[in-house]
Amino acid sequence: MVSAAYNQLVSLLDYYSKILPISTFPYVPLIIAAMSQSMAWMAGPIFLKSLSLIPRVCFLLLFAVGEYSFMSPSMNAAVEVLHMAEPYLVVVYQVITLCVFMFMNVFVFKNPFQMKYVASSFFLMISVYIAYMY
Repeated sequence: MVSAAYNQLVSLLDYYSKILPISTFPYVPLIIAAMSQSMAWMAGPIFLKSLSLIPRVCFLLLFAVGEYSFMSPSMNAAVEVLHMAEPYLVVVYQVITLCVFMFMNVFVFKNPFQMKYVASSFFLMISVYIAYMY
């Protein structure tokens, strides 16, 4: 059975394939969503120090809207049109989110690099292997 949004999701994938190879979908939109999520969580105390609480929260909500604007359609299109497994996408998005957060933590938020980032990335790779190879 096809959902009411199926034709729109097909159009989204059609448009995406004109910009980037379809093999990069849903990974590129999920990377953009993870970047928006990191900004929504971390930008307030770092970049918005001069704003009081209500304007700061409203500004950070824009990043959260950006996250869901990329994450939800890409997850739906990947499941409904590309027939990717939902559990796979959830684990992939969590791994992407953590990797993007580590990258942004060092390069955007200017926190010092620590070896625990390498160790946690290693364990992430092991967890993905365990989740999908057994």
